[in-house]
Parts: sequence; C-alpha cells; structure tokens
Amino acid sequence: MDILKIGKYLLIPFAVLISFVPVLDPFNAFSNLRNNSFDIFQNISPRKSLASDSVIILDINEDSINAIGQWPWPRSTLAKLVDKTRLSAVLGFDVVFAENDRTGSKELKKLYKKNELLLSALDKVPNNDDIFADSIRNHGTVVLGAIPSNKEINKSFNLKFGLIEQGDNPRNFLPSYKGIQTNLLSLDSAAKGIGSMSIGTNDSIIRKLPLFENANDFLVPSLPLEILRVAIGATTFQIKSSNASGENAFGEKTGINHVKLGSLIIPTNQDGSVWIHYLNQPIKTIPIIDILDAKYSEEFFDGKILIVGTSAPGLFDLRSTPLENNIPGVSIIANLTDQILSGQFLKRPDWIFGLEIVTGLVLSLLITFSIQFSGPIGGLILFLFGNCLSFAGSFYVFNNLNYLIDPISPFLICLIAYLVVTFFNFFFTELERSKVRNAFSQYMSPVMVEKLAKSSESLKLGGERKEMTFLFSDIRGFTSISEKYKEDPEALTDLINNLLTVLSNEILNNEGTIDKYMGDCIMAFWNAPADDPNHRVKAIDAAFAMSEALEKLNKDLNRSDEDLLSVGIGINTGECIVGNMGSNKRFDYTVLGDSVNLASRLEGQSGNYGMQIILGKESIKNLDKHSYRIFELDMIAVKGKIEPVSIFTVFKNFNSQDANYNFSSEHTEFLKNYRSQNWAKAKEHIEKYRFSIPEFTLYYSLFLERIDDLSNQKLPEDWSGVFIAKTK
Repeated sequence: MDILKIGKYLLIPFAVLISFVPVLDPFNAFSNLRNNSFDIFQNISPRKSLASDSVIILDINEDSINAIGQWPWPRSTLAKLVDKTRLSAVLGFDVVFAENDRTGSKELKKLYKKNELLLSALDKVPNNDDIFADSIRNHGTVVLGAIPSNKEINKSFNLKFGLIEQGDNPRNFLPSYKGIQTNLLSLDSAAKGIGSMSIGTNDSIIRKLPLFENANDFLVPSLPLEILRVAIGATTFQIKSSNASGENAFGEKTGINHVKLGSLIIPTNQDGSVWIHYLNQPIKTIPIIDILDAKYSEEFFDGKILIVGTSAPGLFDLRSTPLENNIPGVSIIANLTDQILSGQFLKRPDWIFGLEIVTGLVLSLLITFSIQFSGPIGGLILFLFGNCLSFAGSFYVFNNLNYLIDPISPFLICLIAYLVVTFFNFFFTELERSKVRNAFSQYMSPVMVEKLAKSSESLKLGGERKEMTFLFSDIRGFTSISEKYKEDPEALTDLINNLLTVLSNEILNNEGTIDKYMGDCIMAFWNAPADDPNHRVKAIDAAFAMSEALEKLNKDLNRSDEDLLSVGIGINTGECIVGNMGSNKRFDYTVLGDSVNLASRLEGQSGNYGMQIILGKESIKNLDKHSYRIFELDMIAVKGKIEPVSIFTVFKNFNSQDANYNFSSEHTEFLKNYRSQNWAKAKEHIEKYRFSIPEFTLYYSLFLERIDDLSNQKLPEDWSGVFIAKTK
C-alpha cells in the first residue's frame, strides 16, 4: 500500500481531530473571526427600537467646550448642571473626579500661600468641590464613575448597594484588578452610586461590557448597571452563578449565569459580561451648554435617565462598535442601559459551543467521504451547500431568537478538511519549493531575500570570514513593565508584538538581517549574505529609526511619561564567521565571533551610561562627521573580556549651536584629565556641563560618583582609566 492510500485513511481521523481546533483557538483566530461574524449580523439586523425615550446623553461636546472653556470645567459649573437636572430619575457621570478642582479656592491657596491678603479672601470663598458635593447630595440620585486599575491604589471603595451571591464565587470568573480609582471622598460620599467605566477585555471594537468587576475582592458594578439600580430605586444586586439552586454546571465551575436587579433579570456570559445589541438609531443627545443656557426646563428632565459624557475628539473617549467607528464611549453606556430596560439580550449559552463543534465535525466527515467517493467537485458542492445552510441558520436564530451561533468555526473546520484532503500533495511540494524564501523572509529584508534566492547553493553548512556590523537592541525596564501585565498576559503579548514589529521593520527598511529574537531583545547584522559597503551607516541609521519608531509607538499607545518605552542599542563592527550553522538536518543562517559578543555587551552598558546608542571603535570609521555627532564615552573591559575597548555614542540631531562644538573638544579634554587622574579638572568640567547638556546628565553623574570613589583609592601607576564592567 503506497503512502497516498495510507494518507487517505489517515484523513478520516484528521477530520475528527480538526473539529477540536476551535476549542484550542490558537492565536485567538477563531474568537476574532467569530466576533466578526457577530458584527456582520448586527450590521444586518441591529436592535430596532428604544426601550423608551427616557435615556438621554448630556454631551460635553465641542460647542460646550468652546462656550464654557477648556475641560475640566470648574466644579461649580458642574454643580449648576446637577441643579438644573434635579428632577431626573438618575444623573450618571461617565467621568472620574479623582483630583481637586484646579480652579477651586483650596487649590488657589496652594498657589498663593505667601499672599496672606489673598489667603484671607479665599477663606471666605466656598470651595468648588464642596459646592459640587452639595449639589450631588441635594440631587439625591447621582451616580459617579470609577476606573478599576492594576496599580495598587490605596483608596477605599464606598459600597452603595447590597449584594446577594448564589452558587460559585463570582470573583473566580470576573475581570480582576488590584484596586480602583474613584472620586474625591467628599464626592463619593455625596453620590447615590458608583459604577465602573471599564470596557473589560474588549479589543478595539466594543462588543460587550462587564456587569461587575473584581477590584481587590470588592465587586464593582458597571456604570450602566449602577445607573439603573439608582433609577429604579433598588438597593440590592443578585448574582447567580453555576451550582446555584436551579443552575447547572458543566464541570466544577462554569461561570456566572445572570444578574438580577429588582424585576430586571440580565443573562450574562461566563465572565459576567453582556453582549451589546446596538441600536439602529442614535440615543437622544443634548449639549450641556444648552442646559446651562436654560434651553430646557427642569420639568423636561423629570423621570429621565441622564448620562454625562463627551463626544469631543480632544478628550479621547471615542470608541468603535460593530456598527460604526469613533463614537463617544458614553453612547455605548447609554446603549447598554436602554438594552437592559428593553429586556432584549443577545445570548450565547454553554451548549451553543458544543453545537458548533458537532456541526463542524459532521460536515467535515461528510465532505471527507464525499471527496474520496465523488472527487473534489462532489466535496466542493457539499462544502458550499452545508455551509450556506449553517450561515443561514445562524442568522435566523440571531434575528428571531437573539442567539449568537457562530457559523465561522464550522466553516473553517470544513474548509481545512476540504483543502487537506484535496490538495495535501500540492501543499507539501510547494512548501519544499519555497523553503529558502519562507525561511529567510521573516527576518531578512526583501532585497537580501531576492539576492539569496538567486544562489540556492548557499543553503549548505559552512561559513566565511567577513567584516560585518552587528546591532543588539533591548527594551529598558521590560521586567518591571511585564510585572504590570501579570494579570493580563494577552495585553503583554500584544505589547511585545507591537514593539518587535516596529523595531524589526526599521531594521529591515535599512536592509539589515534579523538573526534572532530573545524575549524583547533583537539581534541583527549587516553586510551578509550580500556585500554592503555602507553597512556601518545603515546600522546606525536603523538605530535612529528604531528610536523614532518607538517614540511614535508611545504616542499611539497613549503611554504616560512614567511608562514610556525606551530602547538601548549596542552596535559593533568587526570580523566574524557568517553562514549556515547547525546539523545536516537543521541549520540556521547566523554569525559567530568575538565582535558579535562585544555588540551584545555594549547594548548592556547603554543604560549604565545613560545613552541610547553605544558604538564600538570600528563602527565609527568612515562616518560623515557632519551628519553624525560622535563622542567617546569611556574605555572599558566588558564582562567576559580582559582587553579594554573604547566605546562611543552618536547623535543625529545633537544641538548644533557653536557652543556645542566647543563642548566636543572640552569633552575630549575631560576624558584626558580623568585618565591622568586630574580629578579637580575633570570635576570642573562635569559641574559645567552636567545639567546644561541634558544628553550627558546621567553620564556625567556616573563619572562624578566614579571619581569620588577612585580619589579615595591608591591606583596603580600605569592606570589608564579603564573601567572593569561587572555586569553585562
């Protein structure tokens, strides 16, 4: 029996095994596709009508900001808004007031604490935060926002509700955080409720929202849920989980089944979230300036559910939904609030996942047998017919019964089975033919791949001696960054992938070859496999481009100043052995040599010297001194080496004023004085430039400490200023 016949028999159990791929869900591929299919259903059939006209958005829009002034507004202004809506059933704020009003008398006292006359006058002025708190208290049904956080926030959470838990502990299933950022204590105390503004574990598209979150064992209701609690006058939530009375559990712990609030019963996903069925019409929105200008009477808001939020692009609360991009986050909160009132919920109970797997299994087996007995055409007909029925059925139950049944998983299971059964010989052959291109395209520039592909004989064991330039990069402080994501490994994975993508792209754009990734570290080289006389320049240009790309990534990710991502880069040039290293069964195109190790050590020293880029001596040869500013930093014996080496740094946009050209010569003189143990002259230079040249502040601080230490030692007569590096 030949291998092809054996393969045919093996394809039947393969069709069974492939049905379990959605269970494993590698790289969240099925989850993403499943969500996309649900998005399509929502676009075709959105929720058609409001539960009532009682839900209204009070918008901090551009017109209101232009009229009132820059956000945040004085709390006295917000107090007027609260007063004018005092007849509403509830007034919710999709805003956190965590800090004192900057325009209030309390903050002004801090600014003018030496002006006794002004301080005396300010003592007689009511503080804006107190005015706001009084208005909230007098209103009686105000709900404020809060933000769960993975940072340790020492802030007590003032529970405003009762809670009944039935079944398994809901904290086992809910999104968990270390703490919660709430409002000023006076405001929280005055409010009737406090709700979480978190969007949970959504990606860029908001499809569902958590009803509760676990903040250091406090169960925090979502803002829409808390708004509804206050609106209907309820005092207690009921969370019913698996293993509660009347609730089945598949396995020991399945998850949360529903949340009850008064007469409202809200079915949930296992993690306590609710799918949002978005409306096909906008919820009534009123600019806040219109309320403050008395364009609406107080009676207009009688019994209404009001939610304050912003549509102003500059306040960065724009989100994407299955129906549209860049809508205000408050619109999502309003949608869910109205949806709960309507009782129209999208449901995806546990048994649906099993139904999807069984459907995919049955169809894939039928397709496998059909191909073997009727050929590819018969299998294709059955594939198309079966999956058309699957898509039509899924949409029917969505539109009529509000069930979310995934048609994508069965489709992909069948597609994979069909392709494997029909084309497996072709796949193996084609994979072998594209061996070279596939092996190198992931870590080598397209130009280099094409050059290598023209010479297939290079894919053999062995190497050649060659002068090359090597680059090592490492994200600074990545260990501490990783610790912040220990509760959210998916977010850490996304961050690493974003980092490596932008940094790798700049290496490839400058015709470098990526040798390997080591966690957040990248190793790359130039001048192989093809010759490149400008390998030094391209490596340095790549380093500058990586730095610029990282700055852009920080802006795109809206990272705070204390969480900015920065990179340390070591570059060295020298001879090495480059070629295919390994066994006759498996090998990699890589480099070996002392010059490679030195580049890695230089990268390890970049943080110590406060420089982003550190170069070896050979890497600065033949560089255009008008395009780059090069400074010698030190002579060091790196870890693992006895022979000292000179190290340098380079700047592309260093301050080019005439004074700084004098700095170059004076810096050289500083190193001369340091190495000759003329400590006084060296310190004089440090004090002159340590703070006036920001790029060298950390560097000179390091040398100041080093001089203080060395001046108390008896150094050998032949001491030449070489620093012995103890660390990488």
